[in-house]
Amino acid sequence: MSEITVARALAKLLEQMGTEVFFGVNGHGNWALLDALVHETRIRGVPARAEDQAVQMADGYWRMRRGAPLAVVTTSVGPGNMNIVPAVATAFYESIGLLVLAGAGATHWFDRGGIEEAYRGGPEDWVAALKPITKKAFLVTRPDTAVDMFLRAYHTALSGRPGPVVIQIPFDIQNTPIAAALPDPKPWMQWRAPAPDPDGVEEAAAMLARALRPLIVVGSGVHNARAWSELLRFAEATRIPVATTPSGKGAISERHPLSVGCIGRAGTGHGNAAARRCDVVVGIGTHFSDIDTGGWTLFDIPGNTALIHLDIDSTELGRAYPAAVALACDARLGLKALLEATAKAGAGERGAWLEEIAQERTSWVESVAEQRHSELSPLHYARICHDTGEVIADTNPQMPVFFDTGHLLSFAPPFLTASSRHVVHSGFFHRMGWSASAVIGASIAHGNGPVVALIGDGSFMMGGTAVATAVEQNLPIVWVVLNNRSLQIERELMLRLYGREAFCDYRKVGAKELWNPDFCKWADAMGAGGIKVTRAEEYAGALRRALDARVPTVIDIDVSLDVKGYRSVWYPYPANFHQTWAPGPPPS
Repeated sequence: MSEITVARALAKLLEQMGTEVFFGVNGHGNWALLDALVHETRIRGVPARAEDQAVQMADGYWRMRRGAPLAVVTTSVGPGNMNIVPAVATAFYESIGLLVLAGAGATHWFDRGGIEEAYRGGPEDWVAALKPITKKAFLVTRPDTAVDMFLRAYHTALSGRPGPVVIQIPFDIQNTPIAAALPDPKPWMQWRAPAPDPDGVEEAAAMLARALRPLIVVGSGVHNARAWSELLRFAEATRIPVATTPSGKGAISERHPLSVGCIGRAGTGHGNAAARRCDVVVGIGTHFSDIDTGGWTLFDIPGNTALIHLDIDSTELGRAYPAAVALACDARLGLKALLEATAKAGAGERGAWLEEIAQERTSWVESVAEQRHSELSPLHYARICHDTGEVIADTNPQMPVFFDTGHLLSFAPPFLTASSRHVVHSGFFHRMGWSASAVIGASIAHGNGPVVALIGDGSFMMGGTAVATAVEQNLPIVWVVLNNRSLQIERELMLRLYGREAFCDYRKVGAKELWNPDFCKWADAMGAGGIKVTRAEEYAGALRRALDARVPTVIDIDVSLDVKGYRSVWYPYPANFHQTWAPGPPPS
């Protein structure tokens, strides 16, 4: 009987599954896996410069595809494996499907405290650190069961609420021969999404038929279900306006008349007005976080507003607000069922409601026009976000644009207009620097096409070494670095609460002026282009030139430290820690 090593068997299966790309970093624990993937398959391999960046590249790839085949990551052992923890946690809380094949030392050395073994809690017990932040994390213990364990792990990452799965494979098991006859992997790449309860759908449709001011609120669950067409059809058929969370941004084009943009702390004025005044909310694939609801002050649920809540993860139903109708289901199937049921139940007259929102939209657009078109130098965040959206809409509306955390949380949700579903934000875990490497996976998923990352200087310092990987892979990525030499969102809020900042401003010891490295020289040192922007009227042209050049480019923009974060909702951090918190509008 012919034989094949476990490492070669897994590589062969991944190739049969249509895997397009794997990311990773070399270390002694994953040599057999890397050897098989690089030399025994035609799968594209992308060597990252750090393990967390490899995971974030796979994360960005998923956000473009939202389905099989998964991107795969391979890491080494010890600190190399431990480096993935924050990136895996981000993928877990953002519901990102990916697979990590991690290495380990040989089993016959287990519990001896050999090089880089996590041994004190038990023999090679590293996966224990991953269990709270993965859908599944385990150590392969026998070569003859490795293939079955791998296939089940793949299915786990992909099915239900997607998420990261980590498989640690000891070095001797990677190199052990097993039977060369491998199972057909296709069944493990398929799953049937759950449909909603029919009685619950009828109840929800009846509520919507009576509603005078309904509102749809969608999060990233619509993206993972690839339910964009179903959302559009449902909204247009019922004439219900659509709001998104920052994670759901782009689920409907923000240029569509039924879109009210993002809601929440930095939501649009008309979006938040609709949230405050609606009588029924249809929440789809969102758990209504504090960022998305202004500290749970926007919606008066269950007082004057009823919630119809759809989510594939039943544990998220009613997490923040009690649901009048809770439907555990896939967003796409839930929307299809609601569309059919509301067609039978009928829909109320929406004209007055839509006109009310239209008036709020006009008022809000006028109120922020000065920020959106600001000539301020150093530049205004709102102007940068607005001009980015306009350039993308004009040059390539389907181009992905990622925005990072920090002060961008205050401006990108309302001012970066989404022309497509490819506007992406890590909207829950908010890991700084995530987008710097995630855009590499997004570019590969888009046929090595252009991608833009909006990222603050603090975040870029944490993740900007990914520029080297983009240069090596010849990817036309543009990093727009908003540079004020400070952690501005933290600075602003610390000054507001304490009257002083701590660890926010960066300067050399003894100096008064703030300081940062020269990001254009950073780009040049890594083989990328660099453009410096100091005036508002320069930015749009600089972005166009960078995109036209189709080479990795860093645009370093001086942004104003004096611009306070845009807030559509100010909600207080707790002042009385003995007071019980309750959802709903803040007390007057």
